[in-house]
Amino acid sequence: MLTRTNKNYSIHVSPFRITAFLLAFLLLFVLSGNAQTNGKKNLPAWQNYKGVAIGTTAAEVREKLGAPKLDDADGFFYVFSDTETAQVMFDDKKNVSLISVVYAAEYATPPTFADVFGKTEALTAKPDGSIYKMVRYTDAGYWVSYSRMAGEKAMVTITIRKL
Repeated sequence: MLTRTNKNYSIHVSPFRITAFLLAFLLLFVLSGNAQTNGKKNLPAWQNYKGVAIGTTAAEVREKLGAPKLDDADGFFYVFSDTETAQVMFDDKKNVSLISVVYAAEYATPPTFADVFGKTEALTAKPDGSIYKMVRYTDAGYWVSYSRMAGEKAMVTITIRKL
């Protein structure tokens, strides 16, 4: 309420109104924060390779991908064909910490940029036509990179690495 006294203006606000205003502001702030996250995580479209994701155990990798071509304490290397290979690395608990897949230029249909990132990331090709993009997905605890060499038929490498 605004009152006039001797050409000076003063505002009289009750403590109840101040408290109500602060509570309403706090409630609005909390609700807007929940609306932004809404329990959904920021995730890429390409989250695993043939069912193998960050955190998968070594035993589960063998179950999903079969026997590796090379096997050591740090990880596995797979050769699925002359045009598709994959490397899986483990952390000290023998859980997947890195997945890197290489599709040779002769591979018929390698994943596209949109297959990996969906519509969330903008595609920016270099002048020669090559593409490289790395995005951190902190909600998921890893980053994803997509690399495509120049040329109409080009080698594509996709890597997922634990942060």
